[in-house]
Amino acid sequence: MSDLLWLFVPFFLLVLCGWGAVRAGLVDPGGIGALNGFVLFFGLPAMLFRLGASGALMQPGLPGLLLAYGLGGAAVTALALWLGRRSGWSHRDTGLVALAAAFPNTGFLGLPLLTGLLGAQAAGPVAATLIIDVLLLSSLCLAWAHRGTSGGWWGLWWAPLKGALRNPLLWSMALGVAWWATGWQMARPLDDTLRLLALAASPAALFTLGAILARAQLKARQAGGEAPAHGPERGQLSALVSAKLLLHPLLVLAAGELVHALGWPLSGFGLTTLVMAAALPSASNVSMLAEREGADTTRVARLIMWTTALSWLTLAAWATWRGAH
Repeated sequence: MSDLLWLFVPFFLLVLCGWGAVRAGLVDPGGIGALNGFVLFFGLPAMLFRLGASGALMQPGLPGLLLAYGLGGAAVTALALWLGRRSGWSHRDTGLVALAAAFPNTGFLGLPLLTGLLGAQAAGPVAATLIIDVLLLSSLCLAWAHRGTSGGWWGLWWAPLKGALRNPLLWSMALGVAWWATGWQMARPLDDTLRLLALAASPAALFTLGAILARAQLKARQAGGEAPAHGPERGQLSALVSAKLLLHPLLVLAAGELVHALGWPLSGFGLTTLVMAAALPSASNVSMLAEREGADTTRVARLIMWTTALSWLTLAAWATWRGAH
């Protein structure tokens, strides 16, 4: 396990660099949007397009893997929604916290870290999980967050689904698969350009992740919410952190075993890959979404920061248990 911890060090050091740059005033928090824009609209789409064009997203057994991943994510989402309502949170706060509890940081942390751990063949299944997270889980959580507003359930569901369908990561994967299906050879200048953008995606994404975490922390302090959680709030935070880092991957593993028992073809490597993807910390962009939706950004930021900090240990533990080297 110690070797795995050392393997993860460069990835988390890049996150720490971004966090420290903002906290030290070397990067203006107002400029994080530009970093985020490069990663979301250039770096990661180039990486995902090349993955799709290589055929990595068309692996045998992928439908069964995504079914197992979706079942595990839906169970964690339902648990987080129940916890939020039981705690008396508003629909808006509950929906955004549930999204943070179920949506792993696949793009910014998962793709570079898990391909470094498991090899390039892990990129396809990890990237494909975005289909479930973006189209299903985020739409469900945002629909829940908007409960009580005008419109029925279909209207509540359709609005976030339309936003999810505009996600550049999904479009880049779809276009890559379409290119692969044509069998065309990509022109060398275009391929080299996409390759350079893809190479820049991982370090830029990790640095931006740290900057986003620092920005969320600064905003929480300005709002008077950076003090440590106490009483029931601490218990709720601990439950959500445990649900993300421990329960989510366990449920994906159990769902994978069930799907395999029902006759769906699943590879052991593919299931390990998705278990590791589920064990990733909460997605950092949920804090910006919570801010835009007017939800409790302090609660969401705490969940993101604690899952990110502790995932260094829990990811190594999951990798050890699943025999990943």
